[in-house]
Amino acid sequence: MNKLKFFGIFALLQFAAHAETFANGIDIQGAGDAREGYWVDIRYDGEVVSTSRNGELALRFDNEDYSLSEIFNQWKATEISREENRITLSGRLSLKTMTTDVDVRVIYERINDHVVEKRIELHQTNIPLLYYQLTTALNAPEKPSSFWCFDDADFQGGIAHGTYPAAGYMVDGKWAVGLLTDAGHRNLWTQNVRRRPSDGQIGFRAINEICDAELYRVATPGERQTGDFSVKLTLGEVSDFNHPTGRARYDVPALNLWRSYNNKSEAHSENNGIYTLEGTAQSDGIAGFRLPYLLPDGYYTLRFKHRSDRKIALRMWKGDSVSPYDVQGLHYQTDIPSSSEEWVEQEETVFISNTEGDPTCLLMGVSGIREGEAYTLQIKDLEVTRLLPENRPYHRLEQGETVVKRTFIFVNEARPTLHDLRLSAQLRLAEGLGFEGSDPEKCIYACNQMLIWIVSRNNFKPLSVPSINYAPDMYNRDSFWCVLGGYDQELCEETFRMWGATQNENGTIGTIITPCMGSQETKDNEATMEFLWLALFNHRTYGTPLDREKIQKAFDYIIRTHDPDGDGRCTACFVLGQNDVVNYPDGTQNLAVNQGMFAVTLRVARELGMPVDKRYIARAEALYRDFYDPERGYLIDNRDFPYVISFNSLLPEFVSLWLFDHPILTSEAVCKTLDRFPVIKGCSPIICHVDNIYFTREDKPFNPDMYWDNGIYYNGGSWIREEVCAYVAGLKHGWKPALNRISERLEAEITRNPDQPFSHEYLPLDDSREGCWIPSTRVHAWNTFVLRALEVAGLRPYQATIGR
Repeated sequence: MNKLKFFGIFALLQFAAHAETFANGIDIQGAGDAREGYWVDIRYDGEVVSTSRNGELALRFDNEDYSLSEIFNQWKATEISREENRITLSGRLSLKTMTTDVDVRVIYERINDHVVEKRIELHQTNIPLLYYQLTTALNAPEKPSSFWCFDDADFQGGIAHGTYPAAGYMVDGKWAVGLLTDAGHRNLWTQNVRRRPSDGQIGFRAINEICDAELYRVATPGERQTGDFSVKLTLGEVSDFNHPTGRARYDVPALNLWRSYNNKSEAHSENNGIYTLEGTAQSDGIAGFRLPYLLPDGYYTLRFKHRSDRKIALRMWKGDSVSPYDVQGLHYQTDIPSSSEEWVEQEETVFISNTEGDPTCLLMGVSGIREGEAYTLQIKDLEVTRLLPENRPYHRLEQGETVVKRTFIFVNEARPTLHDLRLSAQLRLAEGLGFEGSDPEKCIYACNQMLIWIVSRNNFKPLSVPSINYAPDMYNRDSFWCVLGGYDQELCEETFRMWGATQNENGTIGTIITPCMGSQETKDNEATMEFLWLALFNHRTYGTPLDREKIQKAFDYIIRTHDPDGDGRCTACFVLGQNDVVNYPDGTQNLAVNQGMFAVTLRVARELGMPVDKRYIARAEALYRDFYDPERGYLIDNRDFPYVISFNSLLPEFVSLWLFDHPILTSEAVCKTLDRFPVIKGCSPIICHVDNIYFTREDKPFNPDMYWDNGIYYNGGSWIREEVCAYVAGLKHGWKPALNRISERLEAEITRNPDQPFSHEYLPLDDSREGCWIPSTRVHAWNTFVLRALEVAGLRPYQATIGR
């Protein structure tokens, strides 16, 4: 037999054996030839579920001044190599107008039975700077049974911009195929589309340069009819609305199409371009009319003049939705001042997505109205205009450097339901990133990864946001819990530097870092204390050098603010912990959590080299212990409200055990306090009335204007991070129910609501109440610190980092 022919047959048999090895799971298969180019097909149980026959990547490159541009829509490799679990595609692109070449490598690597990593590498040596963007895609070989995104199990296409970046399709109604991305601070993307208002404005505005506006895009019904069955992920594209390439104006809908909202009697009319809206409110809140527009995904300006003796409100809803929470745009435009005599000009910008071809209803109404009250609102010169952007790349490919993008393709058996699709997207991302743990742990980890972005096209620093609802702000006191649970050294170190940059002349760490807008909010919350904690964590865990100047300045502020007379008793104007719905303008010494946080911080400062006497620490710790009332049998959360218990008051005990393996409280105090919390379907309220669980308007321990229904938010919501940290403290003190309660609470996070198997801001305990599953609570980041708590409990192996 010819020797060359023998080796060719041997190679084919070897590759066939490799394919057979993975016949019952996901597999990668090279395809193509030297003439047509090479690509990779994804198979599952031997069936092709995604093909790159029409190109592995779409790429665009621009030079530094954006005067030259080259586009490659269907890149395929000129070389292919195979290893046991890996296929590498490579080739070189010639950018003739810029006199440079770009080397491209695409590496497919099988991670497990369900996940393949697709890693993309670009390298060039000939030009100081190229800007680039790239698109990778899933392409079904034939029409899928349905398409999906994280927030829609039957997605009709267009921009998929939701609570968690993921999209895909179903094959035969039984296999979910999905496209996932590495975190935004590594793949350099953001989901931010808005900024905080300026003085005198109310509500967020869409920003005029939106990065990654079409991060995920799914083929529309029209595109599907032409054989396009794609789900695309585009990295590195910025949409500039300051210099639009076109405008589309939308006429005011005919009066007979306007829909009443919260009116038991209503009338609306038009005279010489002036629209008069009148009605009587059916219930408290907002009342007005919904104007149905057919608006495609995109960026809009909204201009009009209004006149009313009441404040006005604006909302946008998708289709027939009227939920006060589930808004599509203009989230916080409520209580906008108007005038009964003069016309007031109003201008808003808003980015809307996930429209799926449905109408978008613009609510124009009055706010703060009571049931049975009448109103009149006049509108004129109403303009709704879509701006078409100038799109260009913004990612940087510098001379001699290699840039890497990591994406993941998954396939697993699933039903076409929100539960299965959401759960799959999180479990598979965690596995792709090398994270190991239970399903709840994987979901918590994955949610956090999808909420760490870059700041902007000009700033690639990591921005850790709590959730889409809280975006675009990085709340420093919240991001502490997010980044420490993420096993990412660079993230922890850069977060410390970003916090340090907010430090003012007094030593205070700022409350918020927010894109496109300044924040002068600095106050005596726990952010400055956590700044010292983060310094200690980084130094211990990663050997990070200490910034002694900033640390000293922060410590001096803490002492000067919280204990100026040096008696060890903490004074603060805010709760130094999770419960931030009450403040004390004149300061208070009556909060257990504040005293405990102060005591822990003194010990942290001493380890950081600050001159803190051990006797001073002992006094502060003794004052924390004094909040335990042996007659009542629990740690009093707030001496002004002695009937209140809270997991928040046990947090300092956990932190002391975590950082120092040092208990402050007695085992009696911890165990008896934990015994007093009610358990409802495996969950407990973060703060509650020790006898009655829920608070009334008369006995609530919140600010006068704060109150929620039973089981909602701080009136009986269950916040997993605070809860699990308290249980771990209990475990360390010998509390027998601890392991069971930890397990039940973790499981409840992803099972309590069948459609919401993800990390929440909180879980409502009274889920019999309509509307208790508020959309803004979806997919939260700060719960990732639970992973560190489980390490302290011995329920997870200790890890410093997770390899990329």
